Amino acid sequence: MRGVLAFAWTPKGTEMDFEGFLKEVLAPVLDFPDELAVEVKKNGRQVDVSLRAPQADRGRIIGRNGKMISSLRSLCRAAGDKQGLNVNLELVEDGEDEQTAHQEA
Repeated sequence: MRGVLAFAWTPKGTEMDFEGFLKEVLAPVLDFPDELAVEVKKNGRQVDVSLRAPQADRGRIIGRNGKMISSLRSLCRAAGDKQGLNVNLELVEDGEDEQTAHQEA
């Protein structure tokens, strides 16, 4: 199985590859897909996923009226729920740490 479906379907007992999934989904719509950085931090059942992208691609990740980022969050949360994880996806600006992003959200 190759592509997005390989990341969306995970056999029981395996963990979702959030980094691979997000890179696979976002690469076709970005102008600079090689500069997309995905950081996954796990703390027990909490999984924080941070996306960093060039300013030119941030609008594409957010989408019109925030529909794209909202959809990505929903997919990641659904995959996490299936594995008993609480997943939080954030688009972080360069120079901004995760604590600042969480305080503003």
